[in-house]
Amino acid sequence: MDENDLLDVVDENDKVIGQDYKEKKFQQGFISRNATVLVKDKQNKFIIVKRSPLKRTHPNKLDISVCGNVNSGESYEEAAKREMKEELNIDCEIKFLRKVFNHFQEKEMDLKYFTGLFLANYDGEVQTNEEIQEYHKFTLQEIEERIKQDPDSFTPGFRHDFQEIK
Repeated sequence: MDENDLLDVVDENDKVIGQDYKEKKFQQGFISRNATVLVKDKQNKFIIVKRSPLKRTHPNKLDISVCGNVNSGESYEEAAKREMKEELNIDCEIKFLRKVFNHFQEKEMDLKYFTGLFLANYDGEVQTNEEIQEYHKFTLQEIEERIKQDPDSFTPGFRHDFQEIK
């Protein structure tokens, strides 16, 4: 996603109240939307990605399979499918699980967003883009153990969203 992409600004009830640019989200701390997809294979292993060191927020942290902003006028589902294609080159059906609110501090940034959580079942090839250093496949138990052993290796959003969908 480009820093100049237009996002919907929403209120505390997820009602659109305006639009602004992604760059200003970090400066002004308005509430926006994002979509995440947890991708699972037939062996019940989940794709967990390691974020690029070039990411503005949470570089080098482990994160949910797919995560990205919802562009202005885009639905949560459309954003989830677009981001899944961009980040992992996956095109498959997704299932909506729920919507949650996230609020985190990152450096001097106040990050607030509603997240649409989705699940995908996929067994094909994965090709990552420049936003991702690498990916791993873990069972639910392995993820829980890693979070318990080293919670700071994961993004705060992942730790929050994982609790919502496990």
